[in-house]
Amino acid sequence: MIAATAIGISLFIASLILHLAMLRLAKKLSPPGLAPTGLRLTGGSLLVLISHMMVAVVFAAGFAWAASVGLGGFAKEPAMSPMDYYYFALITVTTVGLGDIYPTDHLRVIAGIASLTGFILISCTAQYVYKTMSQQED
Repeated sequence: MIAATAIGISLFIASLILHLAMLRLAKKLSPPGLAPTGLRLTGGSLLVLISHMMVAVVFAAGFAWAASVGLGGFAKEPAMSPMDYYYFALITVTTVGLGDIYPTDHLRVIAGIASLTGFILISCTAQYVYKTMSQQED
């Protein structure tokens, strides 16, 4: 459980750094007055979408690695493919959690951290959208 927690925290830190860098890039590429608010928000939202998808890749790699070293597995037949790891990470980070694939053993700890990470990143994204929409045009 300690190893799974350490892996989950490492994935959280990597995801947070990645997401904040993408939000900074979105803010830098869309200053007020450069384009209408709707266009700036659309461009920034596209970068944020890419960021969330990249965070899912980070967690998918973490899940695959943790499973390969024996920290747990997934209740799914046949064996997990790279797309299955990505799919599971994406539905976990977005907090949808459909339940068709679920982790076993210590991977459940990483999945919980992934959900909390997703919630935090979605909150950061909401703040970015709010600030972008509330900025006055020059």
